[in-house]
Order: sequence, then C-alpha cells, then structure tokens
Amino acid sequence: MANRFSPQAYDPVKYETVKKQQDALKAQCKGVLRVSRICPYCNHRVDDVAKGDHGYTFMKCPNCGEEIVFPPIHFRLARS
Repeated sequence: MANRFSPQAYDPVKYETVKKQQDALKAQCKGVLRVSRICPYCNHRVDDVAKGDHGYTFMKCPNCGEEIVFPPIHFRLARS
C-alpha cells in the first residue's frame, strides 16, 4: 500500500490556516438541510450537499471509477 500524503506534515502553517477556515464552514452548515448524491452506476454515496446555491458538479465515483455529472440542486418547498 502506498503512503498517503500528509498535508499537516508537509506545510503545518497552511494546514492550520485551512483547518480553521474549514471548521468555521462546518459550523455554518451545522443543522442545515443536506442531500446525498448517489452514483447512478453502482448506487455508492459519492457526495453530500448542504442547502445553498449549486451548479453542475463533475465527479469520479471512488467505488466504480465512472465519471458522473450531477445537475444543479434546488432546495424549495414542495407544493401539493
């Protein structure tokens, strides 16, 4: 098995700066409605999306390796 890259060991100052920013973003998203994106090929959970403005997303499934394009997600109230 190959060694994994350690950003903390490579550049500790940058790691701490990014870590603080990521912690602040996680705190903003706490309790926000989230949706999981599922790979249409193998049904593997690829991504989680929090409520907000979203555009098209291009991803590669880590399970099957297929390239996937997800359309924008619109969070709105369903009307009956």
